[in-house]
Amino acid sequence: MKNYPKVICHMYVTIDGKIVTDLQGYPNCQQAGDIYDALTFSNSKAWGCGRETFQYLSDENVDLSQYPIKQGELKDYFVKDERYCIAFDRKGKLFFKEEYNDYANQKSRFVSILTESVDRRFLSYLDSKNISYLFCGKKDLDLPLFLTKIKDLGIDVFYLCGGAQINALFFQQDLVDEISLVICPGIQGGRNELTFVGGDDISAFPKYFKVKNVEVLEGNTIYLTYMK
Repeated sequence: MKNYPKVICHMYVTIDGKIVTDLQGYPNCQQAGDIYDALTFSNSKAWGCGRETFQYLSDENVDLSQYPIKQGELKDYFVKDERYCIAFDRKGKLFFKEEYNDYANQKSRFVSILTESVDRRFLSYLDSKNISYLFCGKKDLDLPLFLTKIKDLGIDVFYLCGGAQINALFFQQDLVDEISLVICPGIQGGRNELTFVGGDDISAFPKYFKVKNVEVLEGNTIYLTYMK
């Protein structure tokens, strides 16, 4: 039996199935967003997103030439905490300014998920910020290895919160146990907005799930869950 945590793909989406980006000005959408955040933090101590989702938090002015090349064997560095924010950063491009993500008034300790191809000067940068990191793969992300490692570190439930590409990678490898959708009462309307699963390789799709539960919550919010 595989030693993985339960993986729940937890997303905030519109009626037309898009990842919510800008629906400001409509109070019910704000309520839906608050419900989404509350569920994120009440049901798991670990949540995570892909690199592009976190890019806005990255310090674009970091000069890696100012950091020494970290010597020796590549080893994971993990600091235990109450809550973790997982960042899938295969090549080491996310330069977080501190070790915590202060999102929705909740502090989550950053854990960067890297491959062994990462620039060793980037590891020195992470060390300088006391940011945890795990090596999961040689050049590409090894998601089963990632799940095994976080399970061993005491994480029993992992909330996968986007974006579309990292979600697609988990679905392709049949690593998602449940889908949790908070649907706001709004429509994005455009053709270019991302759905919550989307990748270039669709050879492993379609995937099928069963409805687990449907709830109507405050602000005309729908909370829809699926299971395998």
